[in-house]
Amino acid sequence: MKKLINITFCFLLIIITSCGFKIVNLDRNFEILEINTSGERKINYVIKNKLLLSSKKGNENVIKINILTDKIKSVKEKNINNQITKYEIKITSQVEYSNLSGNLAKITITKTGSYGVASKYSDTLNNEKNLVNLLAEKIIEEILNNISSSLNES
Repeated sequence: MKKLINITFCFLLIIITSCGFKIVNLDRNFEILEINTSGERKINYVIKNKLLLSSKKGNENVIKINILTDKIKSVKEKNINNQITKYEIKITSQVEYSNLSGNLAKITITKTGSYGVASKYSDTLNNEKNLVNLLAEKIIEEILNNISSSLNES
């Protein structure tokens, strides 16, 4: 009986005391004043529009963003007949953001993916377009998380 009481007491003690884990607050509480882009135009267009949609007007955290994006398309696989079967796309975005007080932060985000060559050229182009959009979405999420975490720290 005494063991049961001790086990119950220990169990309640562990539950009552917290482990110190704190949930990170990634609220997107910033306003984007300006976005300057250079490099790959289609990818930058998607990134710019999604970032502007995430911006909250009238917020005290006002930032300016500069984005330089490069896309490298290379052959990943060839078959026995030396025909290309898979391509690989590597998108690198160098993001520089600063708030009005002049605090500057730079991050470099690189995402890679591959897509297969289809029997029709139009299907191959659609595969490439879908992959580029997917990689751009991943880059956007990483940019937003990085900006939110750095603004919440200060």
